[in-house]
Amino acid sequence: MWISKKLLRIKEQPDAVTGMVKGSANVRLSTASVDGSGACSMVSVPGIVSIPTDGDQVVVLQTADGAVCLGVRLPYYDGTVEPGEIFLSSSGGASIKLANDGKVYINGQEVTNGS
Repeated sequence: MWISKKLLRIKEQPDAVTGMVKGSANVRLSTASVDGSGACSMVSVPGIVSIPTDGDQVVVLQTADGAVCLGVRLPYYDGTVEPGEIFLSSSGGASIKLANDGKVYINGQEVTNGS
């Protein structure tokens, strides 16, 4: 049995787990998940830095170099973002939307040339 598992590389644990942020400093998070507690680094697209807040549900992936947080698990989708759009929001309520028709909205207000 163990030979077949080794040959087929069957994993008994999932690659990624969800966890809850218990604290953050710089870009290191302290998380609690089904695999226990631990620290992990954030993964992000170039040019964007975002650090989850305490209580956020995150997806954590174990790698050979340690755990990394792949992002925050969204609790719902409210339909405000369409394909080809980007929506940034803060926990304080500020937002920027880059619409797929070329328009830009800051805090819900359309921004035109120079305003």
